[in-house]
Amino acid sequence: MVGCYAEFNEVNGERSFVMAKFNFTLNAARMDASGHYDFQNVFEFPDFIEMRPTLRAAVRTVAREAFEQPVLPVKVERMTTSLEEQLERETRKYERQIGVYDNQKNERNQLVRLFTQILQAISRSDEITEELEDIIYAVNQTRLSLIGLPALEGTGELYDADRDRELIAGTYYHFVTRLLVRPYLRDIQGDLVPENVTAAGRHLVVRMTTYAYRDWDAYLVHEYDEQHLIKNEKGLTNAAYYDKLEAVELKYADHIYAEVLADTYQEFVKVLVPDQLERFEIMSSDLWPLLAKNPGIRIRLAAIVNRHFKLDQDGYEHVMDAPLQEIKQKYQFYRENFS
Repeated sequence: MVGCYAEFNEVNGERSFVMAKFNFTLNAARMDASGHYDFQNVFEFPDFIEMRPTLRAAVRTVAREAFEQPVLPVKVERMTTSLEEQLERETRKYERQIGVYDNQKNERNQLVRLFTQILQAISRSDEITEELEDIIYAVNQTRLSLIGLPALEGTGELYDADRDRELIAGTYYHFVTRLLVRPYLRDIQGDLVPENVTAAGRHLVVRMTTYAYRDWDAYLVHEYDEQHLIKNEKGLTNAAYYDKLEAVELKYADHIYAEVLADTYQEFVKVLVPDQLERFEIMSSDLWPLLAKNPGIRIRLAAIVNRHFKLDQDGYEHVMDAPLQEIKQKYQFYRENFS
C-alpha cells in the first residue's frame, strides 16, 4: 500500500499494515475450531451511516483515477455509483456464502483489490482522525474477511450488474415483506412467489426490495436537487410554484420508510441479541431456523412490524397515510394564503 501515512511491515513472518498509529494485521481471517467464520462486513458496522460519505469519496477517487484521460464529472459519478453498488452487493454475497467457489476466485480477488484501492485513497488524508481510524479498520477487516474465505465445492453465482435484486429468504427484509404482503396472497399458507401474489402484492414486493437496497442519502440528494431547480425556475406563478414543489415532495414522501425500517430493525435487535442470536445483520442473518423452533419469537417480531407499519385489522399497511395528508394540507394552505 502506498500513501503518506501507510507502509507495510513484516515481523516474524507476519505482515502488518501501519498507518500513523494504526497497526492492523494483514493476515486473512480464519475459521475457528467450531467451524465458525467471523465475516466482518463494513456495510453492517453500527456506525456505517456516518462512514458512508468518506467511503463514497474514496470510491469516487478510485473511479476518477480509473480513467487515463480527464473525463466529464458525470462519467466519474456514473462509475462511482456502479462501483459502490458492486462493492456492497458482492460483499454481501460472500458474507452469505461464507466461502468462495472456484469460478468466483478471480471475482473475489478483484473485490479485494478494490478494497485495497479504497484504503489507499483514504490513507492520503492530511489528518488521520478517530473517525478515519474507524473507517480504515472497518474496510480492512472486510478485506481480510474476503481474503480468508474457505473454498467451496461446486459453482457459484457471478456478479451481474443487470440482474434484478431479490430479497434473501429468511432475512429481515424478507420477514417484514412476508407479513406486509399477506393480504395480497392468493393462498395465505403459500410461499412468497409471484404466482401466489396478486398484481398489487407484487408491486408491494418490488417496493420493499427497492427499499432494502436503496441508498437513502442519495435519494434525498435527488429530492433536494429537484427542489433547487424549481426554486430557481423563472416565470412561475405562485400557484404553479407550489404545485411543482408539492409534486416533488409527494414523489419522495416514501423516504419515511427509511425511518420505519430502521426503527423496526432496531427493535428486532433488542428482542434477538444476545438472548437468541449472537448478532443480527439486517441483510444476511437467517431468521428461519430460530423462528421454526421458537414460534413465540415470531409473534413478538410480527407485533413490532404491525405497530411500525400501522397495519389495520385486514393486514394492510398505512405508513404513507399521514405524511401524504400533511404534504397536501401544507401546500393547500400555501396556495390559499400566499398565491
